[in-house]
Amino acid sequence: MKTGIFLVLFGLIAFSPFISLVGAQQVGEGAAQVTVSSVDLNPGVFFEGDTGIITIEIVNNGLESVAIRRATMYDADISILSSSYDTTTTVGAGNRMQFTFTIKADVPPGIYYPSFSLDFRDAGYLRYPVQIRVENDPLEISVLNKPDTFSAGRKEQIDIMVGNPRDNAIGSVIVHLWGTSLDPAPSSYFIGTLDPDKAQKISFNITPAEPTSLEIAADYKNGINPHSSVVTLPIVFGESKRQADPILSNILIEYENGKYTLTGDVTNAGLEVANSVVLSAGEGAEPVNPYREYVVGSLQPDDFSSFEITFLAENTSKVHVNMEYSDVDGNPYQRTTPVVIPPKNNARENSPGIAPAMIAVILVSAAVIGGAIWYSWKKR
Repeated sequence: MKTGIFLVLFGLIAFSPFISLVGAQQVGEGAAQVTVSSVDLNPGVFFEGDTGIITIEIVNNGLESVAIRRATMYDADISILSSSYDTTTTVGAGNRMQFTFTIKADVPPGIYYPSFSLDFRDAGYLRYPVQIRVENDPLEISVLNKPDTFSAGRKEQIDIMVGNPRDNAIGSVIVHLWGTSLDPAPSSYFIGTLDPDKAQKISFNITPAEPTSLEIAADYKNGINPHSSVVTLPIVFGESKRQADPILSNILIEYENGKYTLTGDVTNAGLEVANSVVLSAGEGAEPVNPYREYVVGSLQPDDFSSFEITFLAENTSKVHVNMEYSDVDGNPYQRTTPVVIPPKNNARENSPGIAPAMIAVILVSAAVIGGAIWYSWKKR
């Protein structure tokens, strides 16, 4: 009996190395079933100097738990800001586990491969390179439509396009409009997230009071990192090629009953409507009834209207015709046209009663007719 027990104990001691070896081999096979299942980068593409987060997920595809001793990330160029995972933990069969690292891409544009390292407690390790792309392509701002020139107090529309040329989405996009004496409406525009190779059109109005510069700034975030793109648009004053352009033509002046009557046509030679067109006599003249002012109203492009004004003028050979009108936004304009007055003896002039010359003509005609009648009677 003792001999049997001794043989059993001797057998267990003799074969114990083989049991340990088998156990170690099983642990190594279990670790081999642990793989990286996904890698998430935020942001997807870094700017130079950006801070971001790498989230690595592992999965245990085996049938037994695997103990993990340490998880870390390292690179010679990319700065790893977070600490390693040095606490032993276990990932169960079929389970997943995530590791998060904060990095800073304080490197020139290019492609980098920091390594993720997973050390197992009982056997071996896992190394996995993570691709990091660094690009400095900013958000693009393009001016689609703007006036050739601007005028004081005239509201103008500007259309811009904000585009994302990057390979990753950017968020919190806000367009701000800056400039003195511009009164932009709206003063800012929220776009939000802008996907790769996508663009957003924005329209806004400005009403400049003086020549200045308009700054269009697009603020946005790449991950958690703020960035900005700025475009400067000069606001130059001048005469617009599209604005209303009322001109006078077919001017005729007559002197009658002690006052002048001026008639003519006003034509809108511009490309925009002229509203509230009013004509009156200006410098060198005194408006009188019945047409102190003549209200034409609205003139569409290439449209015209006749008008008539009456005035007094003494000791002058030229008067000015004032024309007031407004554009589609209600901005007022004034234009003055000089007109030469013909001498009174060359203009048609009428006065009350019969003129002396007309009386003489009548008397002569009556004498001739009377003489003819008298001669006819005498001949008989």
